[in-house]
Amino acid sequence: FLSGETDAVELLYTKFLSLIASSPSVRPLVPFSASEISQQGDEVFQLTSSGGDFAVDRKELDVAEPQEFPNDMIFEQDPLQIVNSILPLYLNGQILRTLQESVASELAARMQSMQSASDNASALSQKLNQEYNRARQAAVTQEILEIVSGAQALE
Repeated sequence: FLSGETDAVELLYTKFLSLIASSPSVRPLVPFSASEISQQGDEVFQLTSSGGDFAVDRKELDVAEPQEFPNDMIFEQDPLQIVNSILPLYLNGQILRTLQESVASELAARMQSMQSASDNASALSQKLNQEYNRARQAAVTQEILEIVSGAQALE
């Protein structure tokens, strides 16, 4: 980016929305402006369980108010040096967030697919059990008919 070979650096990831939904998203990493950082809110997800079922509580956080620095505040480092030391931390935080959201989306999708597989296996087991019981009942009924027919034949 700094050499001018690219115009922007964007990160594509899966945004976590809920346990059953996620969406592909694009997060621009470079270039960014200070106004974008100060105007974006944040959200916090908390995995909970109630009644044996998993649920996700989503909480939207408001935009933090910018802090005012006194006019007579003196920074010991050069402003460029401060920006150069903060920028990697900011980028690492953004990349970490996207990785965490992608992992959360993947785990939610796995949980959903395992729940579907368990439900399907349960339905299949119930259906096979019902067919087995019908076949067993038909065999018992056939034996009773044979015994009754044999008894009637002897009379």
